[in-house]
Amino acid sequence: MMTNWKPKKWLAILLGFFVPSLGMLYMVRVRLAAAYFLAGLVAGSLDLWMVFSQAPWGHYLFFGWTLMAIGAVHSYWLVRQNRTIRVRPWYSRWYGLITLPIMLTVMVFSFRAFLFEPFHIPPSSSMSPSMNPGDILVVSKWGYGHYATFGITLARSGLAKEVKRGEVVVFAYPKDPSVEYVKRVVGLPGDTIGYDKDSLIVNGNPAARVFAAKGTDVDVFSEVLGESRYQIQVVPDAPSVKGSVTVPAGAVFVMGDNRDNSNDSRFFGPVPLENIVGKVIYIIRAGNHN
Repeated sequence: MMTNWKPKKWLAILLGFFVPSLGMLYMVRVRLAAAYFLAGLVAGSLDLWMVFSQAPWGHYLFFGWTLMAIGAVHSYWLVRQNRTIRVRPWYSRWYGLITLPIMLTVMVFSFRAFLFEPFHIPPSSSMSPSMNPGDILVVSKWGYGHYATFGITLARSGLAKEVKRGEVVVFAYPKDPSVEYVKRVVGLPGDTIGYDKDSLIVNGNPAARVFAAKGTDVDVFSEVLGESRYQIQVVPDAPSVKGSVTVPAGAVFVMGDNRDNSNDSRFFGPVPLENIVGKVIYIIRAGNHN
């Protein structure tokens, strides 16, 4: 056990700049380490918000870099006090400073794989007007059996969640499972789905649809399916895609809310339930639209 220990100045400043919370742990400042950790979460969230909100001043403010600079200066000021540590705790030693970030990484990785994961809407308007390019979707994954993140699968299991009509889901594209799509579930196993430009019919019952607004090139409607109310848009002059299909067992029928600009089950067929990654529960809007 090492007694009467003092932190090395150069290492304290280096850690204080790159990972302020670790710098504070190295100097045995637990409360400050917790404060810097929380400040780092806030700074990272603000930086992400500015990127996706496209604020005009967002390119000139970097909260993360500012926090790192503050951490380095603060570490320098603290380490100059030459405080002597009578008994150096494990978390300030090299193995503690390595173990804690690894544990945090495992926790974050598991959280994204099993519970909730953000998905970024690509430059595609297939789910407009409900979701638009640049939006970030928060997806609930527990119970859907598709536990993976950053391209690494941790576990697979059977579907334990009930999938409902009207829900928006993320799923592995049947023709290329490495690609993930976002669409709305309109048909469950055994349902008979009929569709054209003017209507969506589920088991002989048309989904309630009311005109909502007229855009430059599209008409917007409010549609109700199951317990969900949402908006769709159609291009008045676009050719109508007509069809009828009975959804097979173990699959769902999905469609994009931008009905005339969506590659969905009308073209690639029903989606196996085992392909569903999770359900969209929250949308963080980009700043280039309302």
